[in-house]
Amino acid sequence: MPSYQRTIPLPGKSSSEIYTRISKALDKFLEKDTGKLGKFEFSRDDAGKTVELKSAQVTAKLQCREGEILLDGKLSFLLSAFRGKIDAGIDEWIAKSFKA
Repeated sequence: MPSYQRTIPLPGKSSSEIYTRISKALDKFLEKDTGKLGKFEFSRDDAGKTVELKSAQVTAKLQCREGEILLDGKLSFLLSAFRGKIDAGIDEWIAKSFKA
């Protein structure tokens, strides 16, 4: 599976603030998930401020740090063709969730 790595800068945001917003968004997603996007497994580490995602198409670890988010994962060959759309979706969510 092709690698996917990205650092998303969020200047002035604490790791706790970033992790809290991501956790709330994840809870909202899980409440609405109907399964039509496939089966996802999420795990969280509150102390380490990390979220891990596993599915048939992707594995990823998201780490919240002071002023940034680190994404490290692997995409299936099918999903790797849509990396640009994945990046655009992440950028849109970040802009909406962390507006000043």
